[in-house]
Amino acid sequence: GGGGGGGGGEPGRRAAAPLLARGWPSDGATLGGTVADYAEMLDALDDALDVSSPLRADSPVSMQVLVAAAADRSQLLLKAEALLPSLLLRATPLFALRVLPSPLSQSLSPAAGRRRRATGWLTLEQSRKLVLLGEREPAASQVPLVGVWVTGEASLDSPYVWAATARFSRLAAPAVTKAGPGGAFLLLVYQTPPAGEPAPPPALYEVAPAQAVHPAAAHTLYGVSMAVPLPPPPPRLAE
Repeated sequence: GGGGGGGGGEPGRRAAAPLLARGWPSDGATLGGTVADYAEMLDALDDALDVSSPLRADSPVSMQVLVAAAADRSQLLLKAEALLPSLLLRATPLFALRVLPSPLSQSLSPAAGRRRRATGWLTLEQSRKLVLLGEREPAASQVPLVGVWVTGEASLDSPYVWAATARFSRLAAPAVTKAGPGGAFLLLVYQTPPAGEPAPPPALYEVAPAQAVHPAAAHTLYGVSMAVPLPPPPPRLAE
């Protein structure tokens, strides 16, 4: 079978989960990608977690969907795969530090300001108040960063929140970050409330790397497969 890419997203950037057609596997069950497929996934992951560009709300992780059809058209095999760094992050709730008022922080106070996914950086000013910085704000390259802020999600259990924290964990230069012992940093979450409810105060967490899923591997490939029976074709009418 041949390969195909997905559309949409920003020009010149890979879609969140391209659909790739593959030949029917010889064992009739195990569907896998090619070396080129996984090389593209690595490129897409590096692109998604690149700290020099904004975190994409539509594809914060690298995914692909493989599909193969049986020769007799009796069933389809589908396999969804996600490639992630071999990194586990543990979040511990903290007593919230005060946030320095700014146009950015004030825009996130009402519920209406939290409907769109967004993230940025955290730094501390002299009185130990948290200062929110935008992703592309020039000051972010001039001050020590202590963590990230995130909004647009209802909980921590979100690929977007994970991607924002995983991306920050890749910032290892001491001149850029001011991480705590063991690489710990801060996460400030402006949670999106249910419709009609007021916005809760921002929640502060300490995020620290935990034991990797596969310590010897830089990345881990996750996948789930399913077979989909297809209805038989309608009988051909006699001419």
